[in-house]
Amino acid sequence: MNFAFDLRTLRGKAGSPSYRELARRAHYSSTTLSDAAGGRRLPSLEVALAYVRACGGDVDEWTRRWHAVAAETAPTAGRSVEDHEGAPYVGLRAYGGGDAGRFFGRERLADDLLQRIGIQRFVAVFGPSGSGKSSLIRAGLVPRLTSTVLAFTPGAHPIEECAIHFAAAANRTTGAVYHDLTGDPRGLHRLVRQFLTAERSDGEIVIVVDQFEELFTLCHDERERSRFIAMLLTAAAADGSRCRVVIGVRADFYPRCALNPELAEALQDAQVTVGPMTPDELRRAITQPAIQAGCTVESALLTTLVAHTHGRAGVLPMLSHALLETWRRRRGHALTLAGFRASGEFDGALVNTAESVFGTFDERRQEIARDLFLRLTVPGEGTEDTKRKIAVEELGDDPVVAEVVDQLTQARLLVRSRDSLELAHEALIKAWPRLAAWLSRDREGQRVHHELTESAAVWERHDHDLDALLRGTRLAVVRDWADSGGCPNVKERLFLDASLAAYEREQTAKRRQIRRQRRSIAVLIVMLLIAASTTVYATSSQLQATRERNVALALNAVNDAAELSRSVPGVAAQLSLAAYRLHPSPVTRDTLISTAGAARRFPFHPGDDSSPVLAGDGRIVLVGRGGQDRTELWSLAEMNVTKAPRTTLLGGRSASVSADSGTAATAAADGTVRLWDIREPAKPRELATLPAAPGSVALSPNGRILVASSADRTPPASVTSDSSEKVTLWDLADSRRPRGVEFRGLPIRAFAGNEVLVTSTAGETATHRGEREQIWDVSSPGSPTLTGESDSQDSQGYIIGKESHFSSYESVGVSKKGGGTYLVWDVKPPRSSRLPALMDTVDGTLTAVAFSANGAFLATADAVGQVTIRNTWTPREPVHIINLPGRAGDLRALAFEPNGRVLVGISFGENPSVWRWSLDTESAAHTACEYGTSRKIIEEWARYFPDVAYRSPCG
Repeated sequence: MNFAFDLRTLRGKAGSPSYRELARRAHYSSTTLSDAAGGRRLPSLEVALAYVRACGGDVDEWTRRWHAVAAETAPTAGRSVEDHEGAPYVGLRAYGGGDAGRFFGRERLADDLLQRIGIQRFVAVFGPSGSGKSSLIRAGLVPRLTSTVLAFTPGAHPIEECAIHFAAAANRTTGAVYHDLTGDPRGLHRLVRQFLTAERSDGEIVIVVDQFEELFTLCHDERERSRFIAMLLTAAAADGSRCRVVIGVRADFYPRCALNPELAEALQDAQVTVGPMTPDELRRAITQPAIQAGCTVESALLTTLVAHTHGRAGVLPMLSHALLETWRRRRGHALTLAGFRASGEFDGALVNTAESVFGTFDERRQEIARDLFLRLTVPGEGTEDTKRKIAVEELGDDPVVAEVVDQLTQARLLVRSRDSLELAHEALIKAWPRLAAWLSRDREGQRVHHELTESAAVWERHDHDLDALLRGTRLAVVRDWADSGGCPNVKERLFLDASLAAYEREQTAKRRQIRRQRRSIAVLIVMLLIAASTTVYATSSQLQATRERNVALALNAVNDAAELSRSVPGVAAQLSLAAYRLHPSPVTRDTLISTAGAARRFPFHPGDDSSPVLAGDGRIVLVGRGGQDRTELWSLAEMNVTKAPRTTLLGGRSASVSADSGTAATAAADGTVRLWDIREPAKPRELATLPAAPGSVALSPNGRILVASSADRTPPASVTSDSSEKVTLWDLADSRRPRGVEFRGLPIRAFAGNEVLVTSTAGETATHRGEREQIWDVSSPGSPTLTGESDSQDSQGYIIGKESHFSSYESVGVSKKGGGTYLVWDVKPPRSSRLPALMDTVDGTLTAVAFSANGAFLATADAVGQVTIRNTWTPREPVHIINLPGRAGDLRALAFEPNGRVLVGISFGENPSVWRWSLDTESAAHTACEYGTSRKIIEEWARYFPDVAYRSPCG
């Protein structure tokens, strides 16, 4: 491609800078820039112009050149729309019933599925996105069935969708069918039998629910979801059933299906898995449609396509699209390798199509296209992103929007029916970098927008019922989204305005009611004051005296309890509880929690040469023995006063553990990294042995990524830092076959959440000036991306130093700013998404930090053993929730248990211990009274609480 050759020439004229240097200038990865000049496909306009700017080229000239090349390689170049429609390949969309005559390659699997549905009344077809499961069902199975078939997708309201299709088949009103379906789970079973009886048919009905995952991504009503599943299973399994059910489900939604007990049981022996095609099946799928159209496939092209596709999951839509684009560039009646390469080849054809169409739009139309694609996509929650079908009326009546939709539909990126619109396939979400970038920028905003769309639709369906309007927190969230640049359509804006207007009316009515109540109360108060003034004066002095006495006694008691906690912690805990019951206050509450924690303190003797690694959920601690090349695994969940269960793992140079205490990694002296399954701490199981030079290791909190570094330093001229190391990152999605990638970086520091890795020279002994830090985006383990790098601190004051700590649950760090002040800040760029919060310490040095799983609480320990727990929901002014003055000693590690109500700590010093603080007073009181009321409290009550009648603190 001449365009790519000229890019390389431009780089040569600029002095042939390295791609690493170009990446620094252009703010794109070196791999992306290298691909842009590689010539395999036309790069996006943004990447091309970034490359040009980095080489000092003329941006205007290259913009014109890019558009010219895009027009030449556009998918519609040289072919008419009629020619497009007559293609033997369907492109991105799934094969339908009308495509059965050109659906090849899955004959064996279609036979198996037909045989299975003939034997069983419920069958589930599972397969990855892009494996062809929808095509198998609609083009391979449905045309071969002799029974009546009802095929639909669940959408946001699955029972309503079922009612619409059943009503059309039975010539009944949708409302009547919907009423019958929602009456009880046997409603569908009865409707099927009634329909077949009325038709005087002795056959059956086959209900096909494709894209069953929409039940979890689009339907937000848990009750409707459960009722729909029960309805299908009952119709298939009831006595006298005349219904068979086939569902098509994306494989990554199997865990969501298994959460429903009835569906999980039905799936036990009812699954058909759609895997990759064999080479022979691929050859039939490629050649037979062309033969039917009177064309041939060049043998070199066939060999290339089979080699690209065989063994890869989820690539069939991209194969079909590449074949469509190659067919449109055919030479006579032959599909050629040259045409395939001109289309952008296997991975680039889809990107070229999308970029070419998008590049023809002006700025307004590009913004419309962006909003449209985001509307048609649902961000995944623990699963991959999915497509979303929308009603055409959701787009409004803007002619420019209709023009954009028409062009994207002609390019086969979208599929439009009479009243709906959707992406041609989910492969577009993963294959098109521009769409992936849009989705990654504001995933929470997209969820808010989808909720607004659904709520507006409900409001429309209920004739603008006031009860369907947004209120409270939901309204505040949507309003903030709209005010910060959200793009609601006309109906959504009308719905939001109606919600805001109703909210304002309600607030006005409340203010009026409050004013009326205040006037009435004022009159009553005056009358009561006149009647009770003498009584109040007589009793207030006595009440005040009693209150002051209780405060003084409670404070004296908690002071005594703090001293007693060292020698008789059980007595101290009950004394604190009695003081708390006498005068509940922050001081007595904190002392109760502290002394109850002292009563739950267990001895812990890991040795002086160790540094504990505590899991994020506080259940496991690893203790490295570097000199013995082993790591001890202590199970804190099973620890008590007489028992300290521990086992030994090979490798003691470095150790790391996942936040859920399920996976551990150790670095051994022999240059290997060992990966362990420690879900049963007493029986650790080695998962893999990975090669790595001796160094440090770090596991991501979810255990999906392992990073190891070595002390293999390179000269300063070849890297960005004079303390660079070789870093190896393994993707542990399959822990038995990890996939690794190497890159150069600073020494490993820690993970901040699951997608951000921090590397830093903090604590190094090298003589380089200052400290350096790097922030790496590892959300895609195969291509870690450097997103930030700075010396000591940047212009905003963010610091990575020896006294920095990072959250296991989100990309948040705690770093020392100076003196006794610390910053709580967002590690992941753009850092402006969370303002830095200042936090002061008593001693000036934090020895341990822990965040709760929901991010609401931050626990810190300082050098004098004081533990402080803060509320982080107000980040600029953290509210101190609890101070634990327990003198825990040299606290080295802290962790919240998953429920956030227990804090675990590990201290060294004179009496190394494991601490467990119950953070709510009810649990602390239970701990204090675990062995009944202490005799010492009963005997010395009068000394601690004179003039106060005895009340058992544990009664």
